[in-house]
Amino acid sequence: MCFSAPASLAAGGVLAVSGAAVLRMPKKKSEIPLSLFPIIFAAHQLTEGIVWLSLTGVISDTYKAGAIYTYAFIAFVMWPIFVPFSMYLIETGRMRRKIILLCQIVGLYIGIAYLIDIVRGTVDAIVASHSISYHISPAPPWSLAPYLIAVSIPFLVASNKRLVILGVALLAACGAAAYMSCSNTFPSLWCFYAAILSLIVYLYFRYEAKAARRNEEQQLQHST
Repeated sequence: MCFSAPASLAAGGVLAVSGAAVLRMPKKKSEIPLSLFPIIFAAHQLTEGIVWLSLTGVISDTYKAGAIYTYAFIAFVMWPIFVPFSMYLIETGRMRRKIILLCQIVGLYIGIAYLIDIVRGTVDAIVASHSISYHISPAPPWSLAPYLIAVSIPFLVASNKRLVILGVALLAACGAAAYMSCSNTFPSLWCFYAAILSLIVYLYFRYEAKAARRNEEQQLQHST
């Protein structure tokens, strides 16, 4: 994330609250992975809060390496694999599912490529331009395009228009992060924006829960 440790920790706290609310909402089994987005992003931002505190000397370096590697794993390995998987489960359109499946293949490619480099190489982080700059050495070449395909296209092709809005917002956040950051600080800034935008997932489940209650009430009225 950018800005400061308090901003990371505050974002993580807000996302944890919304994530807990989403988990309590009624949902289909196929929607469970999607419902985990706010909670995972909460853990992600709280982890970066620990990175901030370590880099600025507020806490000891004891937790620095673990926090950096955890953040890198979630950002570079987990998300490009988990996003298309989650969207594939809830999508019902045949052609849309085929597109998402292609995104899943792309996500597996870039996620595994990053995993190999994280395990074999080194991961470090420094504070740069009021953001955290993450360095994975070596890193997969030409990784941005396949990464964005994996995490945004599944939303853009979704049948549910509220999830399409999330896909558009993710691309807008990507553009804003690219404009405001350098190449090394881009992942941190973009993940912060994406974390905040995951609150749209909360709104999605809230709407779905209300729609389900309305349907139940209508069915009761018709039966009586």
